[in-house]
Amino acid sequence: MAFCPTSGMLYFGMLIPMSAVESGGYVLPVVYAIATSLPVLVAAWIIAFSMQSLSKVMGKIAIFQCWLNRLVALLFILVGLYYTVTIII
Repeated sequence: MAFCPTSGMLYFGMLIPMSAVESGGYVLPVVYAIATSLPVLVAAWIIAFSMQSLSKVMGKIAIFQCWLNRLVALLFILVGLYYTVTIII
């Protein structure tokens, strides 16, 4: 459990005394916890979704790189054969 100073002040300085005075005040900390955790959950979901998408893209890039490596290797072989033939002849 960690609070930033503002959240700590709001929680311990205002919310807990309010919930002690009000009838049904036990609900206030629960509402505060849900309301403050929603942005964190949304941010975590966005990060997880973007990482999943990023892994799919990286998989496609790896396949493309494999074929590109083969193409460049073939190109180097052909250029080498060309220079070998032109220098010998």
